[in-house]
Amino acid sequence: MNSSSNTPGSGNFNGLKANPGTPAQTDSTEPIIQEVYEPEPDDYNYVPQLRTVDEQELRNLAAIPPNTGVDRRVYMASAAFLIAALIGAGIGFAIASNAASNADVQRKSALARTIKTTVEPKFKAIEDLEKRIDEYASGAYNDSRFSTFPTQVRQINFMLDIASDVTAESVLLVGDSRANPMKGLRTYSAKTMLIRQLLETHIAETRADSESILSIQSNAEAEAHITYAMSVIPDALYNMAKSAPRETYANGVIDIYTYKDVIKDDNEASQFYSQLKIDGRWSERQSIMRDYKPENKKELAALEEAGLTLPNHLIYKVTDRSGNPKNLFADELILVDRALFFGASANAKDRYDYRIQQLKKLIGEAKQASATIVADLDQFIVQ
Repeated sequence: MNSSSNTPGSGNFNGLKANPGTPAQTDSTEPIIQEVYEPEPDDYNYVPQLRTVDEQELRNLAAIPPNTGVDRRVYMASAAFLIAALIGAGIGFAIASNAASNADVQRKSALARTIKTTVEPKFKAIEDLEKRIDEYASGAYNDSRFSTFPTQVRQINFMLDIASDVTAESVLLVGDSRANPMKGLRTYSAKTMLIRQLLETHIAETRADSESILSIQSNAEAEAHITYAMSVIPDALYNMAKSAPRETYANGVIDIYTYKDVIKDDNEASQFYSQLKIDGRWSERQSIMRDYKPENKKELAALEEAGLTLPNHLIYKVTDRSGNPKNLFADELILVDRALFFGASANAKDRYDYRIQQLKKLIGEAKQASATIVADLDQFIVQ
């Protein structure tokens, strides 16, 4: 297109606008709408200028490292934020841990104080028991002191039942690095239960052996002559000896006593035998069979003149296992020396001394456990 030519029906390609003050041409062939084109920008046909780069300049350009890193300030800001976050988390955790730790300390302190309040009266009582036994066992055995001993020791509340006397929350004190009072509490509980059982056994055994102990203390040789009295039925023995058929089984012992003495004085024997007849323990036939009827008429007359009623057998004084006295006739007993049953063994006094020794040993162990318990509980108590 030639920008300098003007042809009919075409616009002004020189970029000149029509003058608005000029009257429009009346040529019917000229279009009503005139196209106007603005000149092209200068950079439309831009051609980059090229130049040749020599080898030295290429090496210099290659030596410049590419800038692919992140700004150092970004790293510093990130690190500062992370450190601040860690410090804040640490402070928060420390505050929470400290609050939880303080609550745990206070709870264990209250628990330890409660347990200590419960067990301290028990510890005082075990010391009272020790003093009472020392007083009771000092010197030789005395039956008058023993008569008050059972009541006195049964009134001392030294025994600890860990299942009922100590709160179940006490397990919270187990596993703490400071102390473990539960170990001492279990030991004290077990020891005091054994002490209570041994005390009851000692009371029963001492009551049964009281006379033997006194006899041994007064006569050291008496221990070699401890004799058991086995009670039998006289009529059964007589029947066995006289008229029992061959198939009859042997008779058995119905009870066992400890022999104490035999009544040799006629006045004492008559007094006891007369009382038996008055008590109505026997039938009239039995009384007639028991009466002593000497064949010598002079002896019979002497007895009647003296007003004596004697049995036909000697009367023995024995005691049962509870120490209760009893009197039996000679034909009702079979006497057996203790050595035939047990050989050489401890006598009543030896057994008494051994029980006292065991009681003192257990009390000492319980006191040692009580001291450990107090020391362990004090580790938890916050003043």
